[in-house]
Order: sequence, then structure tokens, then C-alpha cells
Amino acid sequence: MKFLRWLLVLTPVMLPGGAGVGGEPAGGTPEAALVGVNLAGGEFGKVPGVYDRDYAYPGPRQFDYCQAKGLTVVRLPLRWERVQPNLMGPLDEAELRRLDAAVKLAAERDLKILLDVHNYARYDGQVIGTPEVPNEAFADFWQRLAAHYSDEAAVCGLGLMNEPHDTGGRWTAAAQAAIDAIRKVNRRHAIFVCGDGWSGAHSWKKINANLLLNDPAGKLVYEAHQYFDRDHSGTYKQTYDDSGAHPRIGVERLRPFAEWLKEHNVQGFIGEFGVPDDDPRWLEVLDHFLAAMKAEEIGGTYWAAGGWWGKYPLSVEPRDGRDRPQMEVLGYYAGDRQKPADAKPSYADAAARIKTAPQRPVDSKKLPSDSERTVYDLGQRAESYDYRNDASEYRSEAVEDNGRPARKIAYRHQGEIAYVGAGLYFGGLDCQGYTAFKISLRAEKPCKLEVKAYHSDKAAYRAVFSVGDRWQELVIPFDQLRGSDGHFDVTRRLLKVELQPSRDTRGSSLLLGEFKLAVP
Repeated sequence: MKFLRWLLVLTPVMLPGGAGVGGEPAGGTPEAALVGVNLAGGEFGKVPGVYDRDYAYPGPRQFDYCQAKGLTVVRLPLRWERVQPNLMGPLDEAELRRLDAAVKLAAERDLKILLDVHNYARYDGQVIGTPEVPNEAFADFWQRLAAHYSDEAAVCGLGLMNEPHDTGGRWTAAAQAAIDAIRKVNRRHAIFVCGDGWSGAHSWKKINANLLLNDPAGKLVYEAHQYFDRDHSGTYKQTYDDSGAHPRIGVERLRPFAEWLKEHNVQGFIGEFGVPDDDPRWLEVLDHFLAAMKAEEIGGTYWAAGGWWGKYPLSVEPRDGRDRPQMEVLGYYAGDRQKPADAKPSYADAAARIKTAPQRPVDSKKLPSDSERTVYDLGQRAESYDYRNDASEYRSEAVEDNGRPARKIAYRHQGEIAYVGAGLYFGGLDCQGYTAFKISLRAEKPCKLEVKAYHSDKAAYRAVFSVGDRWQELVIPFDQLRGSDGHFDVTRRLLKVELQPSRDTRGSSLLLGEFKLAVP
């Protein structure tokens, strides 16, 4: 599901369930709640390769950076063939010393290590569970490595295998064999298990629905990975728009895995996710994804960083002494876990450093070929975000209203000052050639609706409209949207639109459909 990666582990509180069979609770696994980073390098290059030329483990500078950012765990990729050059044979002493040195650097900074065997369920190209690499060989390797670190307090978890794929259904038996072997020599450390099929969160129910394993120590964590490009690969070969991305795409892709965890009362972890640095809208995707992980009590790890990444667009390795833009979002969720739940990360400076991906130019002197263009269909997907004061209530759900798909926003105003609103995020939408917005909607009770449009430089423009209890297509002329510097400027790109109904202390709702650019 990726090439090479560095994981930043952002983990909220642990799930209530444990790691027994079929959802049988097996106690908490606090290791799944650690916040940290995977430092890539140990999985790089040809095998066996030459150390410090073909591959390398992180050094003091990388661990210092993790500590400075308030992270607490490092996920450390390694290659099976380097640590155990011959199946069923002894572990390589020189390679163990290199791993031990990395563990020592972490321990000196009060960081934890999550070991990650980065082999995709293979040894020397052969799938685990085949005659060439029997399950017994995989179990033997893990028993030796788990025994080596059984008393090491700085090691917090044993990652059985990164992204198994195309195993022919062999992965479940292989994973169970490794768990059984580990528990003969080590009951201290948590065991992290990726799913088959590249471990995708979006496809977990389809591919890994029956991946229910038994850990006698009750310290099992199921690990999924997720990216937001069109093919879920993390290569981001297409632009944000061509990928079909939208602000809540990560939330949607997380949902199958989150539901499966709850169904079986087990703990979960998102081992890899990341966004490129070529469009500020990806930061909004990352923000929503991390917020959803926090709300679902699922830990996670960002991919990638480390000293050898160069200009890899997903990397959060500092360049020229400056943090990467993605770190300004990650740092919020990896930092103070006591911040208010409705607080938002501030990454305006980071977004400003990213040049928005070029879009097709529009001749503002010509009207578009179509007098209307739908740019956000609330009948098909949720709003980008919501906002409210602490006392007010807000709920969003997909409904059908007289056969019409719609998004129902239910709300009740309480407290002083009381406000509730829903937002549609675009990032940098070109509105040239159009003269108004249109939105299909109706209110449960007639109300006033404040519409707020924001340019990509955050300038805001407002107007208030009446909404009745029957479906209507509300026209919002650009020349009625006013701000401190005049009216809405169609030559400047649209960042977002917010819809804020008038105060109702008894509660009411709006039903929303298509939001369009229009020439009425």
C-alpha cells in the first residue's frame, strides 16, 4: 500500500476492549495509546545491503526531534532477512547491536519503540505459509526476537508484519503461529497485527472480517493503514481534484475498520496514513481524519519521515530547520491531549506555504457553458465540518425527505452567546463566470439563515436570507455578500461556506441538498 514510510503515531485513549477471540474482552492495552513516530530507513535498500549505504536506523537527531515534538513512541521498521539471514537460524549479532543502539537512544529520551517487520508477509520473496517459508519459520523468528527484548522496558510493542498482501488466505494461521510462539517467552509486550490485503481500513470488513486471533496475554492490537488518494496506495499520483478527494474522505474510509473494532470489542490502530505537501486542502483531510480517530478512540501513525527522505512529498522530516506543513496538523493531535474537544488545530501558516495545485483557467468575460454547476451535494455526503458554542446541540444525519436524499442538520441553541453552523470546505474553488450560489433546502420551522463565504485569504462575506418549511432553491447573489472590504470578489478563490440558522432554544432542523455555482 506504499513504498517506504515513517510513521508518526498519534494515539488517543485506548478502546475498552481487549484482544480475545471473537470480541471476548481481554483487558486494556495502553501501548495502543502512545503518541510517536515511525522513523524509516531500516527497511530501505537491497538485501542484505551495506549498512549506512543501502539502509540505516535513526540516530540521535531523529530521536531528539521526536522528543522535542512531544512524541512518545517510535515505530522502527526492519527487514527480516537482515535480522535472521537463514530461516530457523540464529539472529545476526551485528544487526541486533544496531537495533539495540536505536532502542537505547529511545530509552535515553523516555521514548518507546514499536518494532515493525517490514516484509509484506514474505521472506526473500516467498510468502509465509508456503513450503519455502513455513509458519514454523515465522514463529521461530518471532520467538527469538521476542525473547531478546523480553526484559526491555523501552520496547512497547511487537509489530508482526507490515502490510501482508496476496497471501492466498495464509495470513491468519501465520499470525496465530507467531503469537503463540511469542507468548512462550514474552508476555510483557503488546502484539500489533496488520490485516491482509495491504491492511486497508476501507476494505477491512471485506478482506479481514474473520481476522480474530487469540492472545493468552490479552495484549493484541489490530492495525489498519489508510491513504486518501484514488487507489488508496499513498502514492498520490493525481491531484486533489483528480483523486476525487474531499475534506471528509478519510473519515469515510476509516468507518469500516472502526465499526469492526466495536463489533468485536477489540483495540485498533492506524499504522499508516499521510498526505502530500502540494495542496493545502490535504491538510483539511488530515485534520478531519485525525479528529475522527480521536473520536473513535483509535490510535494511529503518520507516514513518513527519517533522514533519507529528501523531497518525498509525504515526509514530515524537517527541511532546512523548518517543520513540514503536515506537522502543524499532526502536532495538534500528538500534543496536548487535554485540549478542549471542540478546539481546532491552527495550520493557516502551513497552508499558506503550500501552493495550491493549478486549476484550469476560466475566462471571466465568458459565461460558463452551463448556467449551474453542483459543487457540493449534501444529499450524497456529509457537511465538511460543524461548529457551535459549548452549550448548543448539533446533530447531522443522512435522510430521505419525500423521496429526496438530504442532509438533516438538527440543532438547539443554548447559552450565551449561542450559535450553531455547518460548513462546506472547498480549499480554492474558482467561482469566475458565475454570479451567485444556489442551495436546495427547507427548514423544519421557518427561520433566518446567515450565509458566510470565505475567500482563500480568509476574508469573510455575509448575508441573511429567509428559509421556509417547503423545499426551495435559495439564490445567494454574490453582490449581496458583504464584508469589511466590500462585496464578494469573484476573482478570488472560495475557501469555504458556512450556514448558520437563527436562534431556536426549543430546537429545529434544516434539510439540505445540492449547493451550486449559478448564473440565475
